[in-house]
Amino acid sequence: PISSHDGPSPIRLFQLTLNNVTVELSSLGASITKVLLPNYSQAAPATGRQNMARDDVVLSYASPKDQYDDKNTPFFGAIVGRVANRIIDGQFQLLQRTQSSDTLEIETYQLEKNNSPNHLHGGFDGFCTKNWAAKIVNDTVQFTLISPDGDQGYPGGVEVTATYALVHIQSKDNADIGANLCLTMHASLLPGENRATPIALAQHSYFNLASHSSHRRILDHTLHLPNCTKFTPLDNTSIPTREVQEVDDASTKAMDFRKEKVLADALIQYGEERAGLEHGDAMNNVHRLLNDNATTSNDASGIVARVPKNGGTPGANLDGNSPYGFDHNYVIDMDSQSSSEGESLCLAAVLSHPPTGRSLRVFTTAPGMQLYTSNYLDGKTPPSALCKDGLSYGQWQGICLETQTYPDSVFPSDDIDSGDEFAKGRCFILRPGEKDYFHAVEYEFHNMHD
Repeated sequence: PISSHDGPSPIRLFQLTLNNVTVELSSLGASITKVLLPNYSQAAPATGRQNMARDDVVLSYASPKDQYDDKNTPFFGAIVGRVANRIIDGQFQLLQRTQSSDTLEIETYQLEKNNSPNHLHGGFDGFCTKNWAAKIVNDTVQFTLISPDGDQGYPGGVEVTATYALVHIQSKDNADIGANLCLTMHASLLPGENRATPIALAQHSYFNLASHSSHRRILDHTLHLPNCTKFTPLDNTSIPTREVQEVDDASTKAMDFRKEKVLADALIQYGEERAGLEHGDAMNNVHRLLNDNATTSNDASGIVARVPKNGGTPGANLDGNSPYGFDHNYVIDMDSQSSSEGESLCLAAVLSHPPTGRSLRVFTTAPGMQLYTSNYLDGKTPPSALCKDGLSYGQWQGICLETQTYPDSVFPSDDIDSGDEFAKGRCFILRPGEKDYFHAVEYEFHNMHD
């Protein structure tokens, strides 16, 4: 551990370093608070690669205390749960065994509507607000959280573990460039627990490979989703319609990242196709944000790209005057290597920043990935005084690549129609005497030209 901060219980900070890549972790939310990467487009100095200038490429708070006091409303860098993403009307049903008659009955659970009218990422006091127990195990950092029965309105007591390790990139011939941040998440019912519960964890880091402070935001990045041929369309409250749609449909070209796209171009295309803007207006929105330097100061400009007042394109289900951008679950076509637990790891995303040569490849065992382009950051929430370097984080300042099960996918039982495509990505249910929850994600930071 590198430091500890007093609070209701001490918040512990840890640092992992390998090949000039440094990751800082916090027990508050089991969070990633800093990732330092070298500028691979610059030649290494004569004193060695370890002395190359580095930038911090994740958005976060200025200190653990700031994160604690603000309750991490944007979910910066944290593990979110008990169920990541949204649950419609904050309500779900689950088949439970009754204690009195030992029969099975459907029970209804009401959760907080912290993203009105829905429940999001575990509610106002979700896992991201908790100070997890922490310890070093060999070369890893392991965080553990006990979530009791009734926590956030969910049934059943659960123990959750998140383990981070920074390791060499196995597929690279040049093993001294870059590093792979491996995260495994486990959950099991507490001993003696007889209540089933849904569980779906996600790592919610906001990446900006230029720097968290880049005035060009993420607009000069490229994104490639090589194994994402489908996505789940949304209603106007960001709840899936439970359809699964091909990205190459004539009406959804903006959603197609099977070939690499520059994010500025992708957001212009989204503005036209989904938000219903004229080409010039969509382009102007991107250029206004590119030329807005408020992010690099504590003076929030409040510039936000919005859907026209009369709403988005028919079928896109975007309300008028709302911020727009990508906030969608992509279906991952699983076909790749295996994790240490025997689960299949698939390449979900490749994010690159050509000016610095930095690249991030995301591998996961999860069936889906939420692509979120920080549409709701507005330079004021959180206030700049609480953010790193006193910065105002505005719209499209970071990108989240949240691997997880599908949003709003808690099914009451496992009695599912085999032809239901949406159900294939459903939320995991922990049941007494059955399999524990496991989810792995790997973040491979490296030189995009290597």
